[in-house]
Order: sequence, then C-alpha cells, then structure tokens
Amino acid sequence: MPVSLNAEFRKKPSRRSQRFESASDKPLNQSTQRALRDSKINSARQAVESLMKQNNKVADFAENLVQKSSSCDIMQNKHNLKQRFEELRGIQAAQHHQTSFIKFYPTPAVGSNLGDISTEDKADASWSTLEGLDQTFQAGLEAKFILCPKTPDGEISNQPDLKQQIEVLIQPAKDVTQVTVCNTDNGRFEVKFIPKVPGAYSIEMKINGDTLANSPFTVAVKERELIVVGELDLDLLEGDQVGRLFGIAVNAIGNIAVTDICKNCVYIFDKNGKCLRKIGVKGQFKDPCGVTYLNDDEILITDTVNSRIQQINIQTGTVVKTLGKASVGEVYRPLDVCLDKERRIVVTEFSIGSIQVMSPEGETISIFGNIGPEKLNKSKSCFPYKDKFFISDSGNHCIKAFDKSGTFLHKFGKQGNQDGQFDNPYGLLIDRSHCLLVCDQFNHRVQQFSLDGRFTGKSITHLSNPRGIAATPDGRILVTTPKKIFILK
Repeated sequence: MPVSLNAEFRKKPSRRSQRFESASDKPLNQSTQRALRDSKINSARQAVESLMKQNNKVADFAENLVQKSSSCDIMQNKHNLKQRFEELRGIQAAQHHQTSFIKFYPTPAVGSNLGDISTEDKADASWSTLEGLDQTFQAGLEAKFILCPKTPDGEISNQPDLKQQIEVLIQPAKDVTQVTVCNTDNGRFEVKFIPKVPGAYSIEMKINGDTLANSPFTVAVKERELIVVGELDLDLLEGDQVGRLFGIAVNAIGNIAVTDICKNCVYIFDKNGKCLRKIGVKGQFKDPCGVTYLNDDEILITDTVNSRIQQINIQTGTVVKTLGKASVGEVYRPLDVCLDKERRIVVTEFSIGSIQVMSPEGETISIFGNIGPEKLNKSKSCFPYKDKFFISDSGNHCIKAFDKSGTFLHKFGKQGNQDGQFDNPYGLLIDRSHCLLVCDQFNHRVQQFSLDGRFTGKSITHLSNPRGIAATPDGRILVTTPKKIFILK
C-alpha cells in the first residue's frame, strides 16, 4: 500500500539541451546534416516520452492513493502530490522549430520545362550571432553591427522574409536614434543606430520571434572625440590673402561662403577650396560677420557696423536687396543670420541681445530674447531646429533654447574650461546625427551636446578662436578660425 509520495518520486526529471556546432565555417555535407537533424528529432522525442511516463506515474500513484490508502495517508501526501503535479506542469518539452521551406518556382514561358524547386532554410535564433560588439563606440557617431542569421546546420539562412522578422530593441530608448536594419550582399544584415550620449546600452535581438543566444548584449559608448582631419586648401585669387575669417555657410552643391571682416568681403569657394568669386568693394560692407545661403545662387550677409542685411547674387556679385531700412524693419548691429524651416530670416542682434524673425521681404514678424529673466547678453549665433531656436549667449557663457514663439525653454553651460563649460560660445551647428556642436571660442575647441544639453564630446586638437561652423553635403564639418578653415570628423 503506498504511503509516501516522496519515497517513490524523490528524483526529479533532468532537462538537457544539446547544441551541435561545426568545427569550421565550411558547409556541412548532406550526411552530416541529416545525422544532426535525426539526432535533434530523436532527442526531442525521448524528452517528450520521458515527460509522458512521469505524468502517467504520478497519475497512477494518485489513483492508487485515493482507492487503497487511508484518509490519513491521503492527507499526508496531499501537499507533495500537488507540488509534484505543479512541477510537471511547468516542464515544457523542447519545441521543434521549422527550419526549412520547399518552394516551387514556375517557369513563365509556355511549353518550357516544369520549373525549379528550391529549399529555403529558416533562420534559428539560437544559432545566429551578432558580430562587432568589441568595437569602440562614440556618442553621436553611427554604431554598426553585423547580424549573421544561421540555420541549425550552421549555414547562413536564405529565408525570404527574414528582414521583416528581425527585431531590435536598444535601451535606453530615449538616448538612441536612427535604428536601421539593412541587407548585405552575403545574406547577412547590418544593424545600425546612433547613441546620443556616453554610457552603457543594452541591445536585444530577435529573429522569428526568438531571442539570440546571450542576448541582450551590453556595449559601452564613450564621449566623442572630434578629430581635425585636415584644412581646406584655400586657393585664393592671384595676389590675395585672407584677413580674418568669420562666418561660414555651405549650399546644397557644396559651395562655401566665408566672410572676412578685415578685408570687408565674402569669398565663395568650391568644395575643394578654390576661390570662385570675391564679393565686396570698398565701402560696400563694414565688418561682414554672418552669412547664410538663401538658395544656391544667393546669400544673405550681416553688414554688421552698417546695421543691415544684404542679399547678394553670388554669380554676378550684385546686391539684390537690402534689409533693415526703416521702411521694412530695422536691425541693429546684426552679427549672424540664418533661415528657419519656414524660410523666414532669423537675425542675431549682438549689441541689444535679441533675435529678430523677419519675412523674406524683410518685415519684422517677432523679436525675443531682449527682455525677461533669461534676457540674452551679447548673443552671437542662432540655429533654428524644428520648432526651437538654439542661441549662443556669450555674455552669460551658456546656450539657451527658445520655442518658435520666443518663449524660453531651458539653458545649459556656465563660464569655465571644463567639459560642458564655455568661454564665449559662438557658432552653432546641429549635424546629421542631431548633435549640437558649439564653437567654444576662448577655450579654443568645439564641444558636442545632446539637444537637451548633456555634454557628449569635444575636439581634441587646439583650434585658435573658432567662430563659424557648418556641415557640407559630403559630411565634413568645417570650422573657421581667423586664418584657416579646419575640417573635423
């Protein structure tokens, strides 16, 4: 008569998992592949049969206990019996994953041969790998991995819809942008993303709903090191030499406009630095500082001491329009000029610490930054981005953000020479990775920040008094110093 469940079922079923790995990257021959498949199927079948036997044993024991044992024995074994059923219920037999498809490709021509039958092998997450985790990653730069989707036979999968079955989850999600998965020519996939800030990131990869082995992976992202990779080789007109370079702008075809406040002119260079035109005759400009492209053929220049904005055709060098006259609005000592996403003209007025938004015709739409507790003090540059304005407030040694209505949002930075601190911040740029780059003039460097103001990197080469900064269509970052234009990467 059974009186103890523990005595008969003390030993719990063991769970084993086997993984067959190829000794090299060479494809396995057909007989070896067949043996591997048969072994996996037999192992799975044995596990299921063992689980069924254990369930039957417990069921038989329970029935025997109820029919032949005393009430005392039943009460003594009630807890153990319940626990044993729960343990067995929690055991899951290994699933048999579908690993291949047979697909028929009909021949389109009438009267030709029947067609082709091909086998498409499904990717198995437990065999697939993610390569490139040992790289050095930097905030604001694209991180790239290679996903190798493999079948249980160790071969690269040719599953037709595989790209749609790849899932990428990167944490913290708020600090990640531009996550993409791209096919390569060899059946592998490039997984790309841009980390916004330094720190640890967790990457979870799934294929066909299953998680890769050892996922999630952890990668470390360090601060970005902006490297000077060269100088723009300025090929000036015969007999000419630069005075003091200031503002810089680049158009869609890569032509570069640079102001020179000592020569009171504007240079137009091609993408390689060859001077295409020098604009400005005696008395035309007085300390031209800021410049922006209105279109590929026209620029706007801040004629600072003359308190006006001049619109110039760079093909002819002629003045198209002058903005700032009393009849169409006034500007005072404009230091910088740019366009927002609505093509409105945004003028930075240095002396009175304000930002003026104007229509293309030069009519004042709004003025902000010159009143209130966060009043600008010697504003140097403004960079519109989406519905915000980022402004370098040099007098307060910080960067301030305002919304499109001119309402103050937040600020970051203070005077100093440590990371995230400034000494007369000047030119601004938001690059293609959505990083804010700031010319930290008297600290002789360029610093990088996230758009919410977190320090994420800096240049590692001394840059003498950097003022202007712009990006080219081919991805170069150009920075003006008094005598040179440096190329950063």
